[in-house]
Amino acid sequence: MLGISRLYYTMYEGDIVSKYEAGKYILNRVPPDFEKILNEALRIRKGESKSYYSSLFKRRKDTLSFMRYMIGLID
Repeated sequence: MLGISRLYYTMYEGDIVSKYEAGKYILNRVPPDFEKILNEALRIRKGESKSYYSSLFKRRKDTLSFMRYMIGLID
């Protein structure tokens, strides 16, 4: 999640930032459908314990959907 966000940031901004900063950056550049999974990735990165998801399967589905979307942007 945050790794591909960082790659996107580097490609389009020509600079390198932390994965956390790249995640915050990408939140404003992707459809709102991905807000929950991005906030989940940021939560994990910060080490917070309370998940936004009650289902690991839904989290996995959202992760894969986001990755497919981002790969389509980079292609």
